Amino acid sequence: MILVTGAAGRLGMRVVERLIARGYDVLATDRVPFDESPTSFVQTDLGEFERMDELLDDVDAVIHMGAIPGPIDGEPREIFENNVRSTFNLMTAAGERGIRRVVFSSSAFGMGWAHDPSAFVPLYLPLDEDHPMMPSEPYGLSKQVGETIGAMVARSSPTTFASLRFTNVVRPEVFAKFPWTAPTREDPLTLVMWAYADADDVAEAHVLALEADIDGHEAYLLAQPTTRFSESTTELIEANFGSEVEIRGDIEGNASVISTEKAQRMLGWRPKPGWSEG
Repeated sequence: MILVTGAAGRLGMRVVERLIARGYDVLATDRVPFDESPTSFVQTDLGEFERMDELLDDVDAVIHMGAIPGPIDGEPREIFENNVRSTFNLMTAAGERGIRRVVFSSSAFGMGWAHDPSAFVPLYLPLDEDHPMMPSEPYGLSKQVGETIGAMVARSSPTTFASLRFTNVVRPEVFAKFPWTAPTREDPLTLVMWAYADADDVAEAHVLALEADIDGHEAYLLAQPTTRFSESTTELIEANFGSEVEIRGDIEGNASVISTEKAQRMLGWRPKPGWSEG
């Protein structure tokens, strides 16, 4: 059986539907009601360890999506405490039980996001999994800590972990407005928001990560192949960061500032074409 936390959310619903379509037995959980759940559902708070631990009976793997979902969706201390406590409870319990795999909904915001768009200057672009996580606010930090918990549990148990660092998942009404006006030093946009993700692609990545051959803990960045803009990405990097940011490899056209090569290579993930390629 697969336990899916955060199942009532926009992405959680998609993951549950995909798992059922592939023949998995699924137990869904969330701290809010999910009256339309297509499978068994338990409403609970993962911050309450005893109640959460009971959900892991007969569970083979977990897709952990339950969290306050962004840096502006709650009071900073509440975001950090909720996300870290629930993740610690679930991951450590999974390790103690020897559950095969935990797929963790991490975030590209853990790479660097700030209310001040000019605050995050990457060491190089495109971002990949070797670039250090450099959060400057509690949501991104909660995801970095969650990944660290997973790595810790993987070192001391047979449970393996896949952390998916996906960027902002755009709704259809936002996608329809692409391309956006290009960012400038005078009118900046936080770098990880140059990129975007498709909800169905992100849901598919969670299922692929459940099935992939992984040892210990592995992190994967997810984004669509292009930015939100029509302009050359290399020119935008130079215009916004000057010589502060090293460009590694070829960035053709309006290619994304996030590399998904690892997810494609190790998970077999194939994102849809970007808005300008469809």
